[in-house]
Amino acid sequence: MDFHRAAHVFVDETKARDYVMAAATVMPGDVNPARKILRGLLLPNQQRIHFTKEKDPRRKQLLTAMCQLDVQVHLYVARTRDHVAGRQACMKAILDDTLRLGATKLVLERDESLQEADRRFISDRFRLELDSPEYLHLAPKDEPMLWVSDAVAWCQQRGGDWRTLCADLVASTRHL
Repeated sequence: MDFHRAAHVFVDETKARDYVMAAATVMPGDVNPARKILRGLLLPNQQRIHFTKEKDPRRKQLLTAMCQLDVQVHLYVARTRDHVAGRQACMKAILDDTLRLGATKLVLERDESLQEADRRFISDRFRLELDSPEYLHLAPKDEPMLWVSDAVAWCQQRGGDWRTLCADLVASTRHL
């Protein structure tokens, strides 16, 4: 696994089939330029990019632009229909990798139904660490970097050509 040391990590998931979490990693100095580019991709009156709501030609356009960013995405795939077990397995792997590789910030897409459980899970994992990252839950409209994680997780679930189209973004895939 090749996370960048001191990277910021932005996590989103999809649970349409397998439970897939995508962790987009980017160096702190590259975050604001990437956000600016991503916001520039919004259509009029659009607050965020959400791949399930885009049409295929637009998805391809967005992926082409995202592949130009200095971002690496690490995929965590739990082959289970049990969303609780799948999320826990993926979260544990993401938290372990985030700590092991010295990331300084972890941002999860806000899901009110999961936020409290996530906070407990993350706090328990980070409690004894001397140098754990700051972590936040943010709405996708407030953090464009989550759009990259959303896009790659969606492509992973779709498979086929979609995986090929996002391949330049994917640094690794772990099956849990």
